[in-house]
Amino acid sequence: MANRKETFVGDIADGEEVDGIFLIRSAEVKQKRDGSPYILAQVADRTGSLACNIWGVQGYGEAVSTAAEKLKVGAVYRIRGFAKAYNGAVQVSVNEGIADLAEVPPDEVSAADFVCAPVNEAELKGGVLAMAGDIADGALRDLVLEAIAGADGFFVKPAAKSRHHEYRGGLAGHTLETARIAAASCDAACISLDRDLIVAGSLLHDIGKAFCFDEAGLAFTARAEYDLVGHVTIGVSYLTRFRGRIPEERFSHLLHIVQAHHGPHGEVPCHTPEAWAVHLADLTSATLLEAADDQKEAEPGTRKNGWRSGGPVWRF
Repeated sequence: MANRKETFVGDIADGEEVDGIFLIRSAEVKQKRDGSPYILAQVADRTGSLACNIWGVQGYGEAVSTAAEKLKVGAVYRIRGFAKAYNGAVQVSVNEGIADLAEVPPDEVSAADFVCAPVNEAELKGGVLAMAGDIADGALRDLVLEAIAGADGFFVKPAAKSRHHEYRGGLAGHTLETARIAAASCDAACISLDRDLIVAGSLLHDIGKAFCFDEAGLAFTARAEYDLVGHVTIGVSYLTRFRGRIPEERFSHLLHIVQAHHGPHGEVPCHTPEAWAVHLADLTSATLLEAADDQKEAEPGTRKNGWRSGGPVWRF
């Protein structure tokens, strides 16, 4: 019999006591200024996620270390603490509640309460494949379709650990948004652009992220390569297996679009209008969602500093 979930992330407000069951999406042991440990976690349910600092009680660092060893990403736990706004976002702090930190047996959990996936996998897959099918160059189209098919979990994995499209299906969702925005900008531009390469580059720009996450229970965990190598390098390396499928110069341009999609913030800046088109579309997809998520956390008629979008947001 499933535990009834009554407290949801989306309903938690500053100053409230929290006592409910939540999915652990990530957990990392950190150090306080005095050197004692605490756990920085992300708790989640179908309404969203928020930070959870498991401090424990002063002087009982051993209890925190023990809790950290038992805490499993992707499992559901009882969380008892209090909510407090910090840097414009609500967080949960757990002190005495560390004694109640306990895993809920998987057979007592309804996955629908905890999986945040504001996308439809079938619709995403149809949209991505339709965009790929719109590529007029047959060899390039086949390359894109084969690359996506070979990227395990492309349609279910998240696009990031945090900030934007970090939910199940987020990678495919962000990819589709980027491709649609890039294609629209290409169609609207007053200059001649290689639309096929722009669409192909958009669909493949984050392909490396498919190799950066593993499924863990009801969540996903980032592999070490996510931070140690980076999804851009992994994506470019993966795509090199398709060298020879299209003319070398065209293939080099495709790799450049993928390598340069972070624009001025990446290792390689954009050298062509096509690379700029994909970078700006990628940035637009990410920023719009970040600003919207930041806005949701503001009270109506107020301004706040958005930690995701990195700037002020106003909620009318």
